[in-house]
Amino acid sequence: MVLGAAALAVLSAGAPAQTLESSRLAKRDALYAQSDSLKAAFAVDGYESDDPLALALPARLALPATGALVGHKDEPAKELKSNPFDVSGSSAGSGSKVEPLIAQNKDSKVHWAPAFWEALYYTGMMHAFNLGFQPGTRDTLNGHWLQHWSSSVSELRGWSDSDTFMAPYVGHPIEGSVFGYIFRQNDGKYKTVQFGDGRDYYLSLLRSFAFSAVWHTQWKVGPASEASIGNVMLHASPGFITLVDTPTLGALTMLAEDAADRYWIIGLENRTSNRTVLILARCFLNPGRTMGNLTAFRPPWVRDTRLNLFGENYELRKQLVREYREGGGEKPFEFVKRQPIESGVEFDRVFPKAAPIELQAFPVYESFLGGGSCIGGGGQGAGRFNAQWQYVAEVNGCLVMHMPASNQSGDSLFFGVGPRWTPRATEKISPYAQLLIGGRKVSHEIDDTALRTQLMTEWNDGQGTLPHYPTRFDWSVEKQDLGFSMAAGTGVDWVVTRAFAWRVLNVEYTHTWISSVDMIRPQDGIKVTTGAVLRIGTW
Repeated sequence: MVLGAAALAVLSAGAPAQTLESSRLAKRDALYAQSDSLKAAFAVDGYESDDPLALALPARLALPATGALVGHKDEPAKELKSNPFDVSGSSAGSGSKVEPLIAQNKDSKVHWAPAFWEALYYTGMMHAFNLGFQPGTRDTLNGHWLQHWSSSVSELRGWSDSDTFMAPYVGHPIEGSVFGYIFRQNDGKYKTVQFGDGRDYYLSLLRSFAFSAVWHTQWKVGPASEASIGNVMLHASPGFITLVDTPTLGALTMLAEDAADRYWIIGLENRTSNRTVLILARCFLNPGRTMGNLTAFRPPWVRDTRLNLFGENYELRKQLVREYREGGGEKPFEFVKRQPIESGVEFDRVFPKAAPIELQAFPVYESFLGGGSCIGGGGQGAGRFNAQWQYVAEVNGCLVMHMPASNQSGDSLFFGVGPRWTPRATEKISPYAQLLIGGRKVSHEIDDTALRTQLMTEWNDGQGTLPHYPTRFDWSVEKQDLGFSMAAGTGVDWVVTRAFAWRVLNVEYTHTWISSVDMIRPQDGIKVTTGAVLRIGTW
């Protein structure tokens, strides 16, 4: 959470505002609606509007007497300015290509208040679902809130949280994308960014990732979390998996949704104007964006980059699609890459080859030299002192394999910080050596499955003889130890692009100053990791 908050603070730092002159010189960024019927709609003039939905209607379509452009029924009408179509500077009717546009957004601020309340509203929606459908969650509202919350957080360890595939690898990534879209729709600088917009798109995705990481950490262990309302770690396996995969896979889910919107949904919108089909396609192919819209009390299908699906905009949409399908008009909706934020202003920008910040989520395999092995994952962040030295922070958790019986489980949690030496950080192949110092917590748990079944039967979702929802401690015995630990090793990175590198191999020797935890002997081990590295500040 600390790394996410720090990244969010850096990424949200304001840039110099674009001047009026530079915005006029800039090529407009939009998904354009194009049609011969629009060429003479307005006289030529500079177009200035803070409204990204201000698109005009053909002259032959009747406008309201007030000159307003009607959006869908759930949003106010849009006031028409002068010609928003001609960006070439030539007069209407001169034969120049006419492209309705989305006005360059002059708002470059992050609107933190609505972003906070929308994220909190979404958090409340998830709690409402749990409280409505989980009797055990409702039962945890009884008792000492602070004590139960702190006890639940203290149980966080290992990797797995005992959920099946769908929850950690489908549900949680969608949750991460919802938080990401909440941030984007309140980020004035990148609100209308789209897949294919180059550096602007990936900067926007990175900012959304940081916001998502902070809010999911709050959802997992914060004051309004599953730990404080539901005491989840007291009832289920308390792994780190969702803290890592929710924001990481959530960012990839956003990328997939944005790609689907550009290639599939827009393609569908060029072929049909059937409102029901378009609403269903927008909602079900973009679930994260859909929920993000709902948290802002907007229609779930709305897009800030295209004609709306209601009112007179819809009449225009039908006409454009009809002309295109009949062969008499251009494709109604096409992607046109937006100009960078600094468009129209000369910048002599040189990015460093050695990444100032690196973020990584990775799988981990560790072999304990005293016997046994451990498989899981973790996350790591690194900042740079200079071209050859970084400071590194890492957390990883893993599940101990090959336990003697199915009712036994073991796990290991490592956390550490330390220096990393990178003698060739500016090269494509970059070897390194590092030393991490911190701690390790090892746990061994034995469940009495028969007793658990009996207790859950007696509880009977609050209708039985047990007064409260049983915790793991009612049917299991747990032994754990925490001690000082270090990891020293080396690895090599392959720098694929300025933004990404692949940590081909990282091998470390680990030593932990603790006693054996039953049959788990973690004193000495060899740890191997690999994975993609996000390089920030080099592009």
